[in-house]
Amino acid sequence: MARTAAFISLVLLVFSTLTIRAMAMAPNPKKETAPPPVPTQAPARAGDPATGKYLFTPDETIAIRGYFRTSPPPAPAGPPHGKKMKKLPPGLEKKVERGGELPPGWQKKVARGEVIDAGVYARSRPLPPELVKRLPPPPRGTIVVTIEGKVVRLMEATLTILDVFDLL
Repeated sequence: MARTAAFISLVLLVFSTLTIRAMAMAPNPKKETAPPPVPTQAPARAGDPATGKYLFTPDETIAIRGYFRTSPPPAPAGPPHGKKMKKLPPGLEKKVERGGELPPGWQKKVARGEVIDAGVYARSRPLPPELVKRLPPPPRGTIVVTIEGKVVRLMEATLTILDVFDLL
């Protein structure tokens, strides 16, 4: 009799454990459902740089690089009126002069989709007029400048970088 009672209590214990586990795993209709996953990249909108409207064409890239192979790139502009221009540290300046790359933190200042920093924009130079004549007209509301060895197409109103490529 004691054996039977122990067996029955063991069966009940196993059954109740399985029932509780199954209930915990079953969806609860009273609970709110989880929101759908957020896409990692938003779909392209009209006028979005991803649509290609604002990207440099291969012909533009070839023409700009060809021009700057024969002419030196424009020197950075001086500091804005009454303000000091932040310079690169001497070691980084030498590295860049020798053809090295800037550290990632400095490179991120000039990347597609970023809003250009005012200090970096102050160093930019417009493309020379003789080069601008060779290129197709840029999309409305955009400007093309050179910054630290890169050519950048910016949204004029917001200074958002639409496209960028290295000069050489």
